[in-house]
Amino acid sequence: MPVKKTYADHGDACRTAHAMELISDHWVYIVIRELFLGGKRFGEILDSARGITPTVLTARLRELENRGILVPRDLEPPMRVRIYELTPWGHQLEPIMHALGRWAQSSPTLTTDGGLTPDAAVLAMRTMLPDAPVDPPITVQLHLTDRRGRHELAYDYVLDWGPDGFDIGRGRLDDSATRVDVDATTWADAVFDNGELPADAVTGDPEPVSRLFREVRAHPTPSAPGVALTDSRE
Repeated sequence: MPVKKTYADHGDACRTAHAMELISDHWVYIVIRELFLGGKRFGEILDSARGITPTVLTARLRELENRGILVPRDLEPPMRVRIYELTPWGHQLEPIMHALGRWAQSSPTLTTDGGLTPDAAVLAMRTMLPDAPVDPPITVQLHLTDRRGRHELAYDYVLDWGPDGFDIGRGRLDDSATRVDVDATTWADAVFDNGELPADAVTGDPEPVSRLFREVRAHPTPSAPGVALTDSRE
């Protein structure tokens, strides 16, 4: 097999070119995306990166570890499992990927076919929702699932949109007045495309969810720096 040369090997010292080499291999971003919100086991990543094989995933994890973007960690007993986590430097990619996602909104070849994993749906919200203040605050406990793979993926998230802006991440609120339990793709469709939630998706007070959707409609999507967003479907 021929040795793959880098841009630097060819005499190009561009830092951006080097950055693209670090993350442009097939499946690399999907693996990174699934670790932004927390570490995961090999099987979880395998189920999240739809279409990847165990052999390719093993290779990508090793490459990302060698590049300093992620690190494996063995959990203490009684878990006794290995998880993969982003390094602090790896986590610095998230705002960069948010900007790329907003830039891609204007792509003439963008497709909305397919679905989203729970973490992908949450990261889409972190990418596309404005960081505008909201008062009174909106607090929602989310439980998002994805049953498209070999095993069901399911994670809990806490959504908090208040005077300090929008935030969402992994977590649980045992005393939450509003809980949403729904498929991740269905949730994303409701947030971004006016889709309807199933009748039994919301338990407790439904008003925070209604307010969330109204606030999303009321605030424009932030654009990538220097990029004016347009609707490529027009």
